[in-house]
Amino acid sequence: MNVRTLIFMIFVAFILAACGGGSTSNVSAPQSSAVPTTTNVGQPSTTSNNVTEVTISGKITFDNVPHKTSGFGLDYHAIVQAPARGIVVKLVNAANETVEQVITDHNGQYTFKVEPAVEFKIQAAAHLLSPVDRDWDVRVTDNTANNALYVLAGALQSSGNASSQIRDLHAPSGWNGTSYASERAAAPFAILNSVYTAIKAVDAIDQKASFPELEIRWSPNNRAAIGNKAAGNIATSGFHREDNVIYLLGEAGRDTDEYDPHVIVHEWGHYFEHNLSRLDSIAGLHSLSAKLDPRLAFSEGWGNALAAIVTGDPQYKDSSGLSQSSGLNIDFETIDRTNKGWFSEASVSALIYDVFDNAKDENDNLSVGFGPIYEAMTDVNLRGGEAFVTIFSFSEALLRQSGINQTDYNSLLEGQSITASNALAKGEENNGSIATALPVYKEAQIDGGSIRVCSVDDAGNYNRLGNREFVVFDVPQDGNYTISMHVVSGGEVRDPDFNLWREGQMLIESDSKGDESYSGHLKSGRYVAETYDFFNINGTSDKRGDGCFNFAVSTG
Repeated sequence: MNVRTLIFMIFVAFILAACGGGSTSNVSAPQSSAVPTTTNVGQPSTTSNNVTEVTISGKITFDNVPHKTSGFGLDYHAIVQAPARGIVVKLVNAANETVEQVITDHNGQYTFKVEPAVEFKIQAAAHLLSPVDRDWDVRVTDNTANNALYVLAGALQSSGNASSQIRDLHAPSGWNGTSYASERAAAPFAILNSVYTAIKAVDAIDQKASFPELEIRWSPNNRAAIGNKAAGNIATSGFHREDNVIYLLGEAGRDTDEYDPHVIVHEWGHYFEHNLSRLDSIAGLHSLSAKLDPRLAFSEGWGNALAAIVTGDPQYKDSSGLSQSSGLNIDFETIDRTNKGWFSEASVSALIYDVFDNAKDENDNLSVGFGPIYEAMTDVNLRGGEAFVTIFSFSEALLRQSGINQTDYNSLLEGQSITASNALAKGEENNGSIATALPVYKEAQIDGGSIRVCSVDDAGNYNRLGNREFVVFDVPQDGNYTISMHVVSGGEVRDPDFNLWREGQMLIESDSKGDESYSGHLKSGRYVAETYDFFNINGTSDKRGDGCFNFAVSTG
């Protein structure tokens, strides 16, 4: 999910022939027949027998379209040729077999050693791959063409008889000055460029970090419509945890994201949560001003802050509209935040970025860089604790890291109208003007009678503050237990339900009609019940409303 409020919202892979010196040839066929310009370097031999090995080297580049320095949207007048860093380059023979592959360096450079006077072509894949002592593997594919990998290719050409040869490949944007008039070959490499920057930010702190394989599905057909993703109806750019896949928008003139590093890193941030940390977000529609479920508020705020940290720019930019000339710019350093609190995406964004940045502003005396933030996000207690991942569990984990002054951090919390800094939010005083929102975690005792929990729609429905309440309880020993919820206010239309969680894993989903009761075997340990009213989560608007319930856990 990105910060836009909409969240519900190619095998025809292009292969382009590219010429040395930055010139290119646009093709639509699966295999290029154009011949790239090459340069022979060194003293040519008088006979081919004098050369036993030819060095073929070159640079892989792509058109990178920046955002305007002022205003909104992309600046096609400022396109730069950027190096394709850390991507797979293949040496392919006349039989279309891969003879060897290498990874480009930080400058987009590659090198092969080949036999003289043998035909080869160079292929650059939209495939980010780590060196042997690291662990990442990211591919950009076309979801509207059976998830085919994007590839940029030069033509089949003799390696010649000189000692060295240069073959550069360049992926153009396809922009002709007014519109995209040809293949948008640069897009997949621009996407990988943002991901590379994010991965390297983590790698600089933790060289043992392991990144599970990631597929990013982008197509110029990807649009903000709900439906068949294979047809491009992806609703919005977003991370899909069920597939460990990121989908990105690409519809020109409406919403494209390949040149929006903040959006890309934001979505990669959710991938990070799911694979290196813990992702508890319940997703759904969200906005900077909304009062959100604290799990969603934290996850979206984390994505925003990470995007600012990785790009080095606290102004979140997202291009859209005709000619990609509009969109949004949100400065998390200066944004006028309303509804501050633990339920605010904007508050979480600003808070995490303030911990990182060097700027000293109101309530901000911390400048610790990314290291402690990364350590907090990967903290074993945050990942496996009983509490959901919210700003509270993050705060507790962050305060365990070296270099974090608690007084200074508490000042940042106070600036966002957050009182508590422990995982279970004990002592939190800001209820967001919803009385039932506190305490954030209620406590129940086995055979200790019922406690009152409520579900209200005052701030909206599904993922808003007050829709759900959390109850923690300890099971002293393995055995059979009964969990019940009974309506005490709100009328007969109310339908109490609950999900039972332990250490981030949902064990039970109890959602029968009417009063709720579940009996079953539970192991000893601490549990969290997520209680709610069905109609405030899934129901039609005419049945939403406020209701309260008696919640109890008993033996037997």
